[in-house]
Amino acid sequence: MQGYILLSHGSKVKESNDASKNVLKELKKSLKNVELAFLELSEPDFQSAVKSLKESGVSQIKVLPLFLAPGKHVREDVPHLCETFGKKYEIEITVLEHIGSNDGYVKLIKDILEQK
Repeated sequence: MQGYILLSHGSKVKESNDASKNVLKELKKSLKNVELAFLELSEPDFQSAVKSLKESGVSQIKVLPLFLAPGKHVREDVPHLCETFGKKYEIEITVLEHIGSNDGYVKLIKDILEQK
């Protein structure tokens, strides 16, 4: 069974974290086995999300980094977390391209800019 983790940076600012939680809330209306995790500064952390999905019977997890650019977190930290907790929980974890690399993201920006 497939599971998903939206991985956000995390912030000391509650409203910033709430924005990611609202995305999760909307996705849960149509997607099963989707969790949110924060890289730092907020909860739940990545390990908690992996553990929760594993306990719900998921055998594979796709991680979507909610990052605009391929900085250190995307290139190093996220793959390291996936490898570490994939081994610990004996589950296959795949990292998807960060959201900023998606063609749909560019189209979204274009559509917003062209709105009247």
